[in-house]
Amino acid sequence: MIYMHQFIPKNIWPKLQGLQDWGQLRQEQLSQAFFITKDTVLQFLRRQIERGNWREVQEVLKGKPMTRTGKFIYHEMRDLAIGKLIMRLGLRKVIAAALVIVLLPIILAQATGEILRRVKG
Repeated sequence: MIYMHQFIPKNIWPKLQGLQDWGQLRQEQLSQAFFITKDTVLQFLRRQIERGNWREVQEVLKGKPMTRTGKFIYHEMRDLAIGKLIMRLGLRKVIAAALVIVLLPIILAQATGEILRRVKG
C-alpha cells in the first residue's frame, strides 16, 4: 500500500507563496517550473524503469528510498530537475533547489496516483 500523505508537505500553499515572494518569481514562472520539474521526473523514472531499476523506482514512489540505489536515484532525480530549472528558466541555484524541494513531493504523489489509477483501471 502506498500512503500518499507521506509525499504531500504540510501547509504547501503558504510555502509556495513565501518562496514566490522571496525569489521574486512571477506566477507564470512557477507554473513553468512545475511543468519542467514534472516532465523531468517522469522522464527520469521512465528511463530508470527501462534500465531495470523497478525496485528502486518503487521505493522512491513509496516515499521510502532506503537502499543506496534508491537514495541515489532520488538525489539524481532532484539534481537533474534543479539543473533543468536553472538552464530553462535562468533561476539562481538556491531558488531552483527550493522549488524542487517543494515541488518534488507533490509531483511524486501525482505520479504514484496516476500509476495506481492505471493499474486498478
